[in-house]
Amino acid sequence: MKYLLDTHIVIWLAREPNKLSKTVAEILENPENTVYFSTVNLWEIAIKTNLKKDNFSFDTAKLYRQLLANGFLELPINHKYTKIVENLPIIHRDPFDRMLIAQSITDDLCLITNDDKIIQYQGLKFLVNDH
Repeated sequence: MKYLLDTHIVIWLAREPNKLSKTVAEILENPENTVYFSTVNLWEIAIKTNLKKDNFSFDTAKLYRQLLANGFLELPINHKYTKIVENLPIIHRDPFDRMLIAQSITDDLCLITNDDKIIQYQGLKFLVNDH
């Protein structure tokens, strides 16, 4: 199966893996699964680091290397997602999450998340990290 990580899942994976459910941890460790992180994840983390929000700090270059070393693939942002974003209902206003939703729908990926708003979208495959 193919999965896409929500940004908070990427953060937990790097900093607090104990927040990941057993199911999610097994999915991420299973080499038969294809797991993607999005350029959006790194972009959002970089902005939060720059804003120094709640003493939030990450070295995004190091995080990028760690994600690749763990066998995850980068899913870049490109024009093919814009039409989906343009037509998404305004359930979630966060532009990062809206792009992750569009990527998941367009590329038929299961989005691993804990976000209650994200899972309200029609046509989205998702897995909730129930911990």
